[in-house]
Amino acid sequence: MRCPRLLVEQPLDEGRRLELPAEVLRHAVSVLRLRDGAECRVFDGRGSEHRATLELAGRRSGFVRLGPVAAPATTPRRRLRLLQGVARGEHMDLAIQKAVELGVSEIWPVLTVRSRSGAGHRGLDNRVRHWQGVVNAAAEQCGRNELPGLEPPRDFEAALAALPAGGLRVVADAAGASPGTWRAAVRIDPDTPIALLVGPEGGLEPDERNRAYADGFRGLAMGPRVLRTETAAIAGLTILQTLYGDLD
Repeated sequence: MRCPRLLVEQPLDEGRRLELPAEVLRHAVSVLRLRDGAECRVFDGRGSEHRATLELAGRRSGFVRLGPVAAPATTPRRRLRLLQGVARGEHMDLAIQKAVELGVSEIWPVLTVRSRSGAGHRGLDNRVRHWQGVVNAAAEQCGRNELPGLEPPRDFEAALAALPAGGLRVVADAAGASPGTWRAAVRIDPDTPIALLVGPEGGLEPDERNRAYADGFRGLAMGPRVLRTETAAIAGLTILQTLYGDLD
């Protein structure tokens, strides 16, 4: 049986007794059904993970007693940024969840023309808090002990302008027909960062796609079928991690 994992964003040291935040305690008791004395693992979101024992003190108070280090840091081999066009509801959630599992270093929600026309920009403060919860839960599930960064949402032009100079820049091109698309691996150094841009439902507007190409993005050919935004993110990340990352 797999050992349950809890995210506690505090310094972790063997022998330390940590009080669990109320939200983590509820998750441990109500969702994971852990009981007093249960064995678990605790990770801090920065690369540390320890074995631990749950100590319950009534319904509203609980602690973990930290044991030895349980796993090495899971920092991805390649710095990989996902610039995800803001999509609705479960489409965005799934793209973020799978991006965490596939080892992205940063997630940038991007407000494109079709994000706005699809009301993807409404209630962004609440959505960002929800997306952070998706990131945390995905890391707990997949065994990551460091959390990818979740950037604040940016407009399309602001996102392109904020990207650090250099690195490989790729835009998901499901049709594989845009100028500059490629299928064979491009030679890059081991420490070269990669940025993957994926449009929301309906994809990028032609002007946005052309702007991305003008800004140095290459089109990543992804076959003759039209992919949903979350599928494009998953497929694109898998291709890039296979070619350049840690899916080998």
